Amino acid sequence: MVISQASVIHEYATKKLSVSGVPGHFTESEQQKIAKLWTMLLAYFEEVKDKPVKVNGEYIHTLARDWSELDARDDFENEDPAALTQRAWQFTKGESSIKRFGLGSKKAKLTREELALDRYVNETTQQYINRINGRNVALMPDNFFPSFEHPSTDTRDFRDTFWSTVSIKQHPDYWVHRYMRSAGWDVDRAFSLIKGIIEWRAAEAMDKIISEGEIHSGHDEVRLCLSQLVGRDRLGYPLMFVRVRHIMPRANEGFVFKRYLLSQFEALQTVTRRFGRITMLYDFTGFTMDNTPFTMVQFMVFLGRKVYAESSSVLILLVDSWLFTNFWNLIRPFLDANLSARIIFVKDVSEVRQFIDDDQLPKELGGKNTFGAQFKLPEEGENAKMFDLDGRKEAEAEWRRRIADFESVTKKWCGCLASAPRSAEELNNLAALRDEAGREVERAELALNKFTRSRNNFERLGFVDAEGCLKLPGDQH
Repeated sequence: MVISQASVIHEYATKKLSVSGVPGHFTESEQQKIAKLWTMLLAYFEEVKDKPVKVNGEYIHTLARDWSELDARDDFENEDPAALTQRAWQFTKGESSIKRFGLGSKKAKLTREELALDRYVNETTQQYINRINGRNVALMPDNFFPSFEHPSTDTRDFRDTFWSTVSIKQHPDYWVHRYMRSAGWDVDRAFSLIKGIIEWRAAEAMDKIISEGEIHSGHDEVRLCLSQLVGRDRLGYPLMFVRVRHIMPRANEGFVFKRYLLSQFEALQTVTRRFGRITMLYDFTGFTMDNTPFTMVQFMVFLGRKVYAESSSVLILLVDSWLFTNFWNLIRPFLDANLSARIIFVKDVSEVRQFIDDDQLPKELGGKNTFGAQFKLPEEGENAKMFDLDGRKEAEAEWRRRIADFESVTKKWCGCLASAPRSAEELNNLAALRDEAGREVERAELALNKFTRSRNNFERLGFVDAEGCLKLPGDQH
């Protein structure tokens, strides 16, 4: 099912969400396809239960840097973060670049300023906190392991990876349905998409990235507040505001910025568990091509099309420069029809107001929303439950029980749908049992993630309620 941009714009003009083809409003044919997809997934879990996925972990590397000769004189604490990141980007050019990328060689020797800039843009939040405190601060355990049932850090279990991804939503169908939509309700294609993404998540150790969150992500990106949840759009979806001109992905090592993006998107997936989508407002005013290098653009398109397929309501691109033509030419060949339909180009703020009311529009764009970018540093003790292995073991066991219950009732539901003739009463009863089992999976995940996931900035700012849902200041949704 391919959507049109006209239908997306109509939803915002009328402030009325379409319920066509969404959970709770499936047609008979759509239910049959969802059931077929679940049958294929459950069968595949059995097929690969003894075939773990080997971890590659491109984004969980650590930098082998020696910054020990630096001291308080090299902290840049009173300087503008954006200007410093720009200086670090200049440092990656010419002779300094040769020295920087040869840091493993004894011949490579950076000046003190170059070394200080290298630390500024590449140190993690954990390293920064250790440095300003003059000691190792135990923000979370050092000995990460995926689970008690599958403790190896070298491989991942496919079924475990699937459920750790899916169970953050209020019902498993919400996540599975995204890929069905993305595949145009082609069951075989949806299965292939899900299989590929789960294998990718397993190979890239996404559970470790989620567990460590902002703690082991680059501190420069969160310090710059490149992206910030600022309110909601006209349909009530959470609104993320991105200042493109501040993005300098080539100022630091490539995997550092990509890991930042992954940790941010995963945090968003967690706190928007009850919202099907999120709206992204990209402010391209004053940007240059240095803000959007090709490899970063490719990676973001991959995330939007595959990893977080059908997660966006609209992506609003506020553009005031002819340079954007070059940027768009980089992106366009990689987009699918549904994602393209949700990308809206606007030339000025008056056009943005089609999608975002004035009280939610950031003040810097002429709106009345004074909610500013904030990042609160993690504090010692906020992840205390991550050190409680007995509590984690008990919570994991409950999570597995709830998943087994959901899989069991789903098999019965799929069988009932496939039978002919079938009892409408039996099908309705199974659907109700399945819905409740799905909610129990989410409740079990909420209990478990306190032991397995470090808290994120939204939680530290008090924007997440007891049910794990986003609650922004003045929220009426």
